[in-house]
Amino acid sequence: MHEPVPIASDGFEELRGLEQALERAWSRLQEEGHGYQAVRALLVDSKLAPEERAAGLRAAQEVQEDFFAQLDDFQRRTHAHFMEQVIRELERAMQTLQAFYGPRQHRRLRRRHRKLVAMAARYQELARLYGTPQDHKRIAHYQRFYAQVVDFSQRIRALDPTMPRPAPPSLWEDLHALRRGALRWVRRSGAALRLVWAALGVVTVALRKAQPERGTPFTNRVDDFFRALCDVQGWKVRVLGDSPAPASDGTVTLYTPTHRHGITDNATFGHVGLPDYLVFNAIDQVEMVPKWLKDRAASTNGLVPVGGGRGPSVDRALAMLDAGITRNVLIYPEGTVSEGFRGTRPPRATFGGKLVPAISEAGHPVRIVPIAYPDNARFLDIPPRARTERELRVVMCPALDAEMVEGLLASGGGGFLDGMVRLAWLESLGSDADRFLGHDRVAAIESRLDRELDGIRYWGSLASAPVPDRLRLDTDTPIAVREEPFHGMRVRVLRIPDDACDAAGRIPLPDLAPSDSQELLIGIRRPSHIYMNVGRQRFDGDIFRPLRVRERDYVYPGIVIRFPRVPVKSLNAIRRGLEELHGRERRTLTCSNSACRVMARAANMRIDDHSDLRPFLPSHVLPTRTIRKLIEHGVTNHMGERVEIQIYKTDDRPLEAILAKARREEIRIAGDHARAISVDLLRKAGATLRSAWSRLRGSRHGS
Repeated sequence: MHEPVPIASDGFEELRGLEQALERAWSRLQEEGHGYQAVRALLVDSKLAPEERAAGLRAAQEVQEDFFAQLDDFQRRTHAHFMEQVIRELERAMQTLQAFYGPRQHRRLRRRHRKLVAMAARYQELARLYGTPQDHKRIAHYQRFYAQVVDFSQRIRALDPTMPRPAPPSLWEDLHALRRGALRWVRRSGAALRLVWAALGVVTVALRKAQPERGTPFTNRVDDFFRALCDVQGWKVRVLGDSPAPASDGTVTLYTPTHRHGITDNATFGHVGLPDYLVFNAIDQVEMVPKWLKDRAASTNGLVPVGGGRGPSVDRALAMLDAGITRNVLIYPEGTVSEGFRGTRPPRATFGGKLVPAISEAGHPVRIVPIAYPDNARFLDIPPRARTERELRVVMCPALDAEMVEGLLASGGGGFLDGMVRLAWLESLGSDADRFLGHDRVAAIESRLDRELDGIRYWGSLASAPVPDRLRLDTDTPIAVREEPFHGMRVRVLRIPDDACDAAGRIPLPDLAPSDSQELLIGIRRPSHIYMNVGRQRFDGDIFRPLRVRERDYVYPGIVIRFPRVPVKSLNAIRRGLEELHGRERRTLTCSNSACRVMARAANMRIDDHSDLRPFLPSHVLPTRTIRKLIEHGVTNHMGERVEIQIYKTDDRPLEAILAKARREEIRIAGDHARAISVDLLRKAGATLRSAWSRLRGSRHGS
């Protein structure tokens, strides 16, 4: 079977160059001691003078800002290039599909294509939101776009006529799948009951009036719910590193995990083991939750609502901290999001510039614990809930204590603090052959495009089969070329010499011997035998006989029509359609009617303007009629252009005379067959009447 060939991706070489420059910048940053661990050690080094420490911090901030600017530019270009690449390939695939199947078919695909183009244009407008507080809109739009592109590619792939159809599962496979499902249901039934019980606990706490006592029962119930969800889904969460012990001086600990996904964030943080904590949450954006329940949850201890017209979230968080509800705060200042290539985005500007200073000014020292997810969800989290077990690692980075936070704010402000948190994420994500600092490498992106968008890439190109100009024969006599009249027109005919035939009366063709041959031949020989060679595969059909599939590298004496420079895609489609007919096709004149109609449907080759209107008339389905249509009307290819055909014959008589004699033999065979069928029908009718008369007489005698 023909495998999809990846299209040359324009612009990826430039992205590779940017990636290499980014790697060099990262190596230089680490070697010069401006990374997270190095700057953290600089802050706690008591041997340094204040001036030396300040100079080192200024130098680190400058290098970090340059690196982050380079990283953000690389990620922007990666997404922009990906959008342009996908839209170009979608357009190319749609043009090929329309030419291959005709303009009147697959209107749904065309509507979906227009929708995807509009979504890509909308993304260009949202691209300016990168790194802003509204960046989640761009990410959500990007995720929806790519999810629909993957689905669209699979739909196009399903239209490929050369793709093998999956065999239906056997009875044993169905029983085995049923057994696996039953065992899975038994194993997870207990976890499902715990999940329901935990959900009821969350609702109960939300409906209860707010209590002034210490603790956050709401977040504790939420942790129970997501731990049960992990058991149901088969997720294993492993926490690497230790959470810092509670400080005795009233220090507030800010946990800043990279914002991976709403569900997996809560699932992984439920295993960190904090007895109580506040969490910033956009409760109004949670779907399938009634508004009255959102209002009650927003007023419970432990939840800090963000947005929704509920007032400043910082003020509510400070009120809970002043009341001594808890000393732990969970906040997502963004970071690594499954937005396509696992890119690590910058933290929100309000994190280091507003939230941390506000808590410090309120009299609460701030300690920051960055948290990273090395096992980032795969491309766009498709599917979002995998059925197989997978491990999710949670890395607790070394904390920035209150003195370090104050030193970073005093040296470079909130931007410097944000950069340090982002560096902690990057150093925990790591690099390998497929990823660089958690971000997909350009080579990995290319392979993913080839794998997940193979539908549009496969249809994006139709290369013509490489064939010589003429059939190559085992003969020393040259092929004579002449023109002769044919039903009011002149056709070019190539005369196959007599010494080309072997002892069995066949004409061997060396071009058909290789297994990768892409020749397409249609031939006819007496009496009313028509065949088609698609490479080495031979599809034989005699009048009133089923189709037969063989491997042959020869043709018969008579008339042979050759199609040079037919696209490989069309040849595979023809071969696939004919193979589906083999073994179940029982119509008469099989190869004449069915095979040629398969060729017309699969490769969009029009044999005659009335081929779809008169499919069963004898004047249409007889082999001689088919050959005459091919010679007289020709065919068009998938682009609507006329296909070149080469006509060969092994007789000195004109084509009209050869076909006329074959036509008379066809009529005689068809007449004999019709008379035989009529005689059989009359005999069966007579036998039925005699049997009925015998039963009638027997019933009369019995009465």
